[in-house]
Amino acid sequence: MDATRGLLDGLDTTGLNTALAEGTCLGVVPDPGAARVRLDLEVLTLPVDGPPPEDRRVSLTLTGVSRVAASLRMQRWDDAEPQVFPLTLETLDEAVNGFGGGSLHGWDFVDADDSGWSLWRELLSFDTSVSDSPGTHLLEFSQQEGIDPRELDVRIWFEDVTITTPDGREIPTKEFIEGGRRWWKAHDACDPRTMLPDVAPPM
Repeated sequence: MDATRGLLDGLDTTGLNTALAEGTCLGVVPDPGAARVRLDLEVLTLPVDGPPPEDRRVSLTLTGVSRVAASLRMQRWDDAEPQVFPLTLETLDEAVNGFGGGSLHGWDFVDADDSGWSLWRELLSFDTSVSDSPGTHLLEFSQQEGIDPRELDVRIWFEDVTITTPDGREIPTKEFIEGGRRWWKAHDACDPRTMLPDVAPPM
């Protein structure tokens, strides 16, 4: 899968990837009965004018979910092979919380190619079919912080996505993307509103 497929059905995958970059993963709430997975995030965003929002939390709800796979593993420097820990769809949120709010590093989350998946697809903690939906799109993200030898990779196959605020107000996808693009454009211009301790300064 790639950004081209997303553009064919109106999903701006490149824009979503920009808006998700360096966000903080606060939790993952699967609802297999509704073929849905909600990601609670804190994202980097700026309004058209004025200071950044005090509350940057959003929920990214993936609908038409067909499959979820994850790998929670640990490999210390002297380990010949990684140790893979068992997980289930129901305990995925607990595993995410174990990283204490890890960042979404990288730039490819939605409809990424299989280069990352190929590294851990044989090291699965679980691989669960959720529904018969075709899974046109996918979301893939990792959690790994500092010197912690643990790493969590998650891949979710889905059909559509909605974004909401903590109080349930839906944010149009285009508005969400533009907020992220403004943040990164301001960051590259050394805008003081983007100087955060957990985000590297512009090169």
